[in-house]
Amino acid sequence: MKNISAEMAANLAAARDRGLVPRQLLLVEATERSTGLPFLRGFWTGDDTITLGVPDRDTGIIVNREFIGGVNLDISPIPRVSDLTIQTVTVDLSQIAIAVQEIAREYDLRLAKADIYEVTLDPLTKLASANPEIVFMGEVNGNPIDTPAVGDEGSIELELNSDAIGMLTRTNPSKSSYEGQKRRSGDEWGKYSSTISSWSVPWGQKA
Repeated sequence: MKNISAEMAANLAAARDRGLVPRQLLLVEATERSTGLPFLRGFWTGDDTITLGVPDRDTGIIVNREFIGGVNLDISPIPRVSDLTIQTVTVDLSQIAIAVQEIAREYDLRLAKADIYEVTLDPLTKLASANPEIVFMGEVNGNPIDTPAVGDEGSIELELNSDAIGMLTRTNPSKSSYEGQKRRSGDEWGKYSSTISSWSVPWGQKA
């Protein structure tokens, strides 16, 4: 069962009479190619640019983030399963939006952290009825850019893999590699190489 805030529960209960406007938000942490520093950029399914308080993926503390609208953000259904298979979500963004062009071409999106939130707006005030709820934490698996035909609008598609399950199933080659062993506990494999090289063990006899 998913826990939601008291404010969200109250607004859902009153939705039959007042109505609600659902919106989705995407927050991506790319990397600056020149400095290696993180670069945050948010998008949402609304039309304008807004600032909302969202829970931080690591601490859960509410932090204010800017989300840019008017980018034709389209998020595929988010799978909700109980097994350990890696879940994938596809995100489409308008290729002609300047903010999308910038993050896709000028920043490194490989393995960028990407979080998806859901929020409801009051239909009268257009304000968030409660803080957005995080519904998916993942990382970018790829960022292909489709070049559109003349007169058509292209799109940028991000494939997001679930972060938590991906970490559980990821292998760590440093545990078994020679270089990894040296960094962890010194060159134990070559420690006695000089002694072993002088051994003479005739075939068929015990040393």
